[in-house]
Amino acid sequence: MHHTIRLSQMRIGVDLDGVVADFTEGWTSQYKIDFNKEIKEENITEWGLSKPLTHFEEEIDFWNWAKDFNGSSIFRNLKTYDNAVEVLYEVSKSGHEVVIISSKPWWSIHDTLVWLGENKIPSKEIHFLEDKWKIDCDVYIDDAPHQLKSFVENVPDKLILRFVRPYNRPIAGTKDLNNWLELNSLLESYNL
Repeated sequence: MHHTIRLSQMRIGVDLDGVVADFTEGWTSQYKIDFNKEIKEENITEWGLSKPLTHFEEEIDFWNWAKDFNGSSIFRNLKTYDNAVEVLYEVSKSGHEVVIISSKPWWSIHDTLVWLGENKIPSKEIHFLEDKWKIDCDVYIDDAPHQLKSFVENVPDKLILRFVRPYNRPIAGTKDLNNWLELNSLLESYNL
């Protein structure tokens, strides 16, 4: 009985970009349109979007470009990763709380809220902040190397899932999540 109760009460902190939303496909396809240069996902092996990957001198130059595409930011029309919405829906339906925790630029929040609604992301709790570990959850899912390290340092007793991407490396204290279909078994093994 206790096992069932714990399962039904897990709070799962979920990052958006690189986890639910395919930020890489979104910005690289727009970059190809605007600058006629193709950047493949496997070539993005480090965290950061300025030189040498793009022509932008500094990160701020990238973000200034990403702010406005016909009145919307780069975050407005991102695709979801395969099975992300379906698995989050199942997790939510089974009693877990899906908590969105994203570190977004202030100018992208309105587009992100619309995106969450249009993509029917099942969450009643949404946070935009840099120190994601401050939001109390049982499980955290993220792809950003600095966020994963922060979770390990600040909440090492929680289940921290690294969504595996070419730009992040294994980090002690995290477990790898290669795709959304692996989530349920990782949650179940955490609860045993």
